[in-house]
Amino acid sequence: MEYKSRISYLRDKISESDIDTLFISNKDNIRYYSGFTGTFAFLLISKEKSIIITDSRYTLRAEEESPDYEIYQLKSGDNWIENSTNITKTKIIGYEGDYVSVNLLNQLKKRAEKINEWKDFSEKITLGRIIKSEEELRILQETINISDSAFNTVSKKINIGMTEKDVAWEMEKEMRELGAESPSFDTIVASGINGSKPHHSPTDKLINNNEAITIDMGAKYRGYCSDLTRTIFIGEPDEKFKKIYTTVLRAQLISMETAQPEMTGEGIDKIARDIITAEGYGEYFGHSLGHGVGIEIHENPGVGPTSKNIIKPGMVYTIEPGIYIENWGGIRIEDMVIMTESGNNLISHALKETY
Repeated sequence: MEYKSRISYLRDKISESDIDTLFISNKDNIRYYSGFTGTFAFLLISKEKSIIITDSRYTLRAEEESPDYEIYQLKSGDNWIENSTNITKTKIIGYEGDYVSVNLLNQLKKRAEKINEWKDFSEKITLGRIIKSEEELRILQETINISDSAFNTVSKKINIGMTEKDVAWEMEKEMRELGAESPSFDTIVASGINGSKPHHSPTDKLINNNEAITIDMGAKYRGYCSDLTRTIFIGEPDEKFKKIYTTVLRAQLISMETAQPEMTGEGIDKIARDIITAEGYGEYFGHSLGHGVGIEIHENPGVGPTSKNIIKPGMVYTIEPGIYIENWGGIRIEDMVIMTESGNNLISHALKETY
C-alpha cells in the first residue's frame, strides 16, 4: 500500500496550516494511513516524525504492518500523550473532532499541558481517502466480486419457508467462504411488508410465496467494503410491484448513466428523485441516493438532496434509490460505481432482475 504517499499528504496539510502535529485515533484512519489492523493504537504525525502508539499486545504487529512508523509502546502508568508529543515537539495539535469524545479530549489536554492548542482537523484527515488509488480500486473490485458472487449463488437457493435470518446467514457464510474477512455491515433481509423499513433487521419471519425480498449486503476484504442491494420476488409479481420496481430501476440506471464529473452530490440525487417523484412516489423515497464506500461502508462523498460534494474522477460511491410504502413493502436497488473523466463506470455486477 502507498503509506508513504499518504503520510506525505498529511504533512502537506500540516504545512498549509498552523498546526505542527496530527493526532489520529479513528481506527479506519489509522488503518488507511499506517496499515495497522489492531484494535488499539494512536498515530502522531509531524513534519519529521511518524509515531504509532500502542501497547505490548500489538507492538510486533505494528512493526510488521507499519514499517514507516516509529513504535511507542505504552506501559502502565505512562503519560504517553505527554511523552510522545515531547518527541514530536508539539505545540499546536490537530485531532479528529468527529471521533474524539469530549471526555477523552479533556483527559488528553490535562495530561499534555505543554500543548498550547488542540484544533479539529477531521475534514482534512478524512478527505485524504476520498479519491481512490489504482491499488485501492483493485482491492475494491475484488471485494465487490465477493458480494456479487455470494448474491448470485445464494439468491437462487432462497425457498419458501426459509426465514429472513436463514437468508442473511447463507449470504454471510458464502461471503466468508469466498474470502471475506467479515460482512461490511449487518446484512439486511426484509421480506413482504418488512421491506417498508429500509434498515430492517432480519427476523424469524418466514419467506412466503408472492412477496418481495430486499437484500442489502456487503463484504469486507483487505480492509475495504462493498455494498449491494437487490430486490427479488418469490412467485408471480403483481402490477403494482412491477410498476414500482421499474420506477426504481429506471431512476437508478438513468442517474448512473447521466452523472458526470464535477456534478454535485445533490445534482446526481435530483436526477433519480425527479424520476421517482414524476411517477407519484416522491414521498416514499426518504433517504439519499448514495454514499461513498471504501475503508468505511459510509464515507465521503455524500450523494443526497443537500450534498454540495463535487463528484470527481476516482471517487467510488453507491447509487441506491428506493421506494418504501408502509403496510405494503419496499424496493431498493443498489450498485457501486466509480466516477471517471467521462462519467460513471459500474463496478458491481450481481444479477439484477427486470419485471
